[in-house]
Amino acid sequence: YRTPLGYQNKFGRELQQQQTEESSLKSYGSNVRFKTQSYLEYQGSKFLLRFDPVTYVKMTEQMDSHNIYRGRSEDTLQNVRIPVMVMGIDSDVLYPLQEQRDLVSSLPRGTLRIISSLDGHDGFLLEQEQVGNNIIEFLDTIQ
Repeated sequence: YRTPLGYQNKFGRELQQQQTEESSLKSYGSNVRFKTQSYLEYQGSKFLLRFDPVTYVKMTEQMDSHNIYRGRSEDTLQNVRIPVMVMGIDSDVLYPLQEQRDLVSSLPRGTLRIISSLDGHDGFLLEQEQVGNNIIEFLDTIQ
């Protein structure tokens, strides 16, 4: 769930190290192996070991169809009286920032904190300092 710019910054158009002298002569067409390709194949293999494909499909269906207002009135979130911090990542395409803005606008004591990252949804994992600082600042404001 990274952004094109995130991949560009991390890998550019660098080729994966060639294994033999002969293979280095064939660095064009379908023989080209980019570092990005190698990274995605490696991450895909790791992912397949951790997730059952059917479970993943079912989980994404649930995420895509989730509606907090299903069976409730549109002002349901107005009843939430505790402080709530919502974090969003400015480059996240999986959960676009507008969804976080909409959620916060429905919460009487909602606060939006925006994580700046070129890494899309992965920013939650990679921008630990920003995430941690936002949590600390939020907790300080509600004590």
